[in-house]
Formats: sequence, C-alpha cells, structure tokens
Amino acid sequence: FTVIKDTVSPLLGQAPDPELVRDIQRTVLSYDGVVGIHDLIVHDYGPGRIIVSLHAEVPEDQPISKSHDVIDNIEMELLEKFNILSCIHMDPVDTDNPETLRLKAEAIRLMNGVDESLTLHDFRVVAGESHTNLLFDLVVPHGHPDPQGTAARLREAIHAYDEKLFAVIKVEYSYT
Repeated sequence: FTVIKDTVSPLLGQAPDPELVRDIQRTVLSYDGVVGIHDLIVHDYGPGRIIVSLHAEVPEDQPISKSHDVIDNIEMELLEKFNILSCIHMDPVDTDNPETLRLKAEAIRLMNGVDESLTLHDFRVVAGESHTNLLFDLVVPHGHPDPQGTAARLREAIHAYDEKLFAVIKVEYSYT
C-alpha cells in the first residue's frame, strides 16, 4: 500500500514541499529585474522529474531583451541548483507610477481588512474621466469558505473608499 501511495500521490497531485517552494521563490526574487512572482506551480513527476512554472513580475519599462536574459539565467540556475526544469512567464508591471503604487497599497490595506489570508497580483489601473478601474487577481487559499463573496466584499470596500474606484477582480486559488 505504501509503495502504491508513494507512486500514485505525485501523479494525482499533492502539495509541494514548502521548503522547495521557499527556495525557488528566494532564488527567483534574488535577481535584479524581478520585482515579484506569482502563480508558482510545482509539477512533480517523481524523483528527478520536477518542472516548475511561474510568473515573474518585471518592470514594464525594462527592455524586454534584458528581462528575457534575466529569465534565462533564472531558469539555468533552477536547473543547476535544484535539477528543476522551469518555464517562466514575464508579467510587466508598473513600478514607477506613484498613483498606481498608492492605489495598489490602498487595495492591499482594504484587502487585509476583509481577510488577511488573501494576496493579490497583476495589479493594473485603467483611469477614465468618470471612474477608474483597478484590475487584479485575488489569490485565496484552498479551502477558503467563500471566495466570490470575499471578492464582492473587497469590491464594496474599494468603492466605499472612493466611489470613483471600481475593482475588476479575478479570483484564483493559491497553487502552493
């Protein structure tokens, strides 16, 4: 039974080793030009057959060739250091606009007031004359009792903070 369980569990899906996840996160975030990561998925197909996919946030004003070079170097280090193949998607983010940074900080403060177990990523601002949309992905832990209701409460909190702000939220579950 134990042998079968040990063989089948990785194929059916199981939580990755938390220490490996932290090591991967530390490695990726140690690179200049990477300002955040999300959607980290560890695909474990047995000993020596781990593939990682993740999104690396890079400054949108950084030349794409420079970001691509950084990503290539990260993928090489993950292979050399952990024997892990990786596929890294680049997400350009605005790291310099004071208004975007202020609104993101406010959205995070309001989010933590709704539920401290949540995180967000891919934050963007689309400003218009009559209103401003805040677009982002809201990450909820697996087993969260009411993800859509929580997103609705966050939308309401953002709109109550400033009636010209509208949150466009995509709810997703944490992969790790």
